[in-house]
Amino acid sequence: MNVADIGSSQATALPSLAVDVYGQERSLNLLQAIRLLRSHGGRYRAVALIRLAQHFDRPRRRRFRDWANRQLRRDFGCFVQPGAQIGPGLKLPHPSGIVIGTGARIGSNCTIYHQVTLGGARRGDFKANRYPSVGDDVVLYAGAKLLGGIRVGNHVEVGANAVVRCDVPDNSVAVGIPARIISRTATCYEQALQAYS
Repeated sequence: MNVADIGSSQATALPSLAVDVYGQERSLNLLQAIRLLRSHGGRYRAVALIRLAQHFDRPRRRRFRDWANRQLRRDFGCFVQPGAQIGPGLKLPHPSGIVIGTGARIGSNCTIYHQVTLGGARRGDFKANRYPSVGDDVVLYAGAKLLGGIRVGNHVEVGANAVVRCDVPDNSVAVGIPARIISRTATCYEQALQAYS
């Protein structure tokens, strides 16, 4: 799935939740989605709250959207705007302190660890719609910050506490402050030596 093909977050919220939880497309009604808040030992609670907030982001349903956002902030300290376009297959292994802005776009099968921020780089980015666009099969490790109108390609890993302010090509690794782009062809040890030598 391409980031441009994500579509409306409202229309795809419940089918995306089914892929997030079960790993495959299947029908999921609203009652089953709400039941996921308590089942599986709360393992998918954060993802279910994000998808429910996206599902209810429409007129005459804002009260339910606000309830889901409050639960997400209270239970996990996450601030995810319902207007963010998030593809199916979202994984949140440690959902605490995650911030995703309104204009952010996330592709399918992405993994986001704790304290990750996807947002604007400065004031006024909301009006100019300068938010990160993340491709498919991307892993954002703990504390990674993606700021401004950047594009992160497919099959990318962003290292822990990396601050990314420029585009990251496909099949690469970004580490450091500011983030440096590393090729995936080298071993992990060689990549670390390249980055910090």
